[in-house]
Amino acid sequence: NKLLAVEKIRTKVARDLHDDMGSVLSTINILSTMAKTKMADDPVKASEYVGKISDNSQRMMEAMDDIVWSIKPDNDTMHKITARMREFATGILEIKDIELDFKVEDKVNDVKLDMEARRDFFLIFKEAVNNVAKYSHCAKCSIHISLHQHRLLLDVQDNGAGFDVSKADGGNGHSNLLKRAEALKGRVTVQSKPGEGTHVTLNIPIQ
Repeated sequence: NKLLAVEKIRTKVARDLHDDMGSVLSTINILSTMAKTKMADDPVKASEYVGKISDNSQRMMEAMDDIVWSIKPDNDTMHKITARMREFATGILEIKDIELDFKVEDKVNDVKLDMEARRDFFLIFKEAVNNVAKYSHCAKCSIHISLHQHRLLLDVQDNGAGFDVSKADGGNGHSNLLKRAEALKGRVTVQSKPGEGTHVTLNIPIQ
């Protein structure tokens, strides 16, 4: 039913806007109030608050961009998704002088993902690449997207510092990865050891 499908999308967008935008706007509002009170007597603290406002507004702009992109029907194809993924990875890794090997298997272009799955798939990828850029201190990163027996596979691997997975406290966005993979009825694994780099694998079923 078309009406039900549209209603579902409207509800999803409303929830995303509330979750992603609402809390950040609230934080910005509090920080701006605090900055104003410190402007005269503690300019250093005021400047710190303004920096946080800038960081939060940047995050909100990115989240808004992700929501708007995922809604547009023109972006329904896997070709468009992988092109955006390549663009994002190139932009963020180039700044850190990280060599990128990005490969997409031809068969992947025949995959169809609905709007929600498309967004979750992209955001898992984004989280993994952000972690490479922020924490890995690597020289090389390989990103491979492939298809195997009705499952879509995403591999993000770096040759960086690595970490002890058993001692990780769910930081570095790993809880976000698990939550989004669950929404896709798939699984995500993070393999890493100190000094041996990190390998993130997402495996999701497709129709």
